[in-house]
Formats: sequence, C-alpha cells, structure tokens
Amino acid sequence: MGRSEDKQEDIFNAAIDEFAEKGMIATTMESIAHKANVSKRTLYKYYPCKEDLLTTAVDKLLQRIEQLHFVDFDPQKELIEQLRNLGTNALQLTNDDDYLKLSKIVIIESMRSKKAAEYLDRKFRQCESGIHHWFQQASDAGMLGKMDARVAGEIFYGAIRKFTYWDQAIRWKEKLSDEEADQLIEDICQFFVKGCSQK
Repeated sequence: MGRSEDKQEDIFNAAIDEFAEKGMIATTMESIAHKANVSKRTLYKYYPCKEDLLTTAVDKLLQRIEQLHFVDFDPQKELIEQLRNLGTNALQLTNDDDYLKLSKIVIIESMRSKKAAEYLDRKFRQCESGIHHWFQQASDAGMLGKMDARVAGEIFYGAIRKFTYWDQAIRWKEKLSDEEADQLIEDICQFFVKGCSQK
C-alpha cells in the first residue's frame, strides 16, 4: 500500500470513529484531520465534504462486514444444523467491531433525520441480505410450517440480536463468553425448530 492509500485509510478510520462517537453534526472535518494526523488540505483533497466521507465510510464498512452472504438452503441437511450455522454467522457479525460502529452511526443519524434514516437503513440492510434468502428457500421447501419467511428470519435473528448486539450497543454489557454464545444459539435453534414443526 502506497503513502496515498495509507493516508486515505487513516482518514477513513478516523472518520468512522468520529461519526460513531459524535454523529455527523458534531463531527468536524478538522477533528477528522486531527485524528487522522493529516492536514485539512489533504483531507479536502480526498473528500470535499462530511456527507461524502460519511457515504464512503458506510459503503466501506459494509464491504468489511458482509459476512451474511447468500447462503443457500440445503434440503440434504438437517434444519437445525443449518440454523446453527446461520446463528454462528450472525453472532460473529453482531460481535464485529466494524458492525457495531456502523450500527451506532445508523442509530445516531436515524434520530437526526428521516432522510438519513431511510438511506442508512437501506444501506445497512445490504449486509443482511442473505438472511431472507435462506429463509425464503427454506419456506419454499416447506420447512417453516405456516411461518412467513420474512417473519421467520426477523424472529430468528432478532432473538440473537437481543442477547448480543443490543445488550452491547445499548446496555453496555460485555460480550457473551464462548460457552454462553454456544448455549444461546442452541436454545434459539431448538425453540425455532419446535415452532416450525407446529402445523
């Protein structure tokens, strides 16, 4: 990586930290330049305004954390085995520092502006697009009982987020231990499979 690329990466990382901590309104180009250890002139060379920098930061963070790819439902594998895999992937995502920073930016900006909320929510959901893909395929295969595929996905991932992401982001709790995380995923998967079996 060349010096120019290094500077851009420093600017990008500084902007993420500032936006996640203060939001766009309270963040200044001067504070980003100071944190990145570059001149304001250098900063403006790459990014003419905060809005451009925020858009770039969101896009790059999404690229970093895009772990929930389009996972296909496999009719040859047990439902609970596939759910455990999805749950583990989701847990890794919600524990990811970049995911937490991005989601904090989304929360701050969503409270500030309806337009920002709609834009950021749309971008944020890109990293979770694989969720509904798998559940739709499972539904088409008749594995979700009477549950709607989108509702099933929201219930499954919502339960994981409740005890992981939201407890960390809002309630400032520590991350679950490996044993606690494994037990959480197992409990949710078992509960979900029993619910799907109800006709």
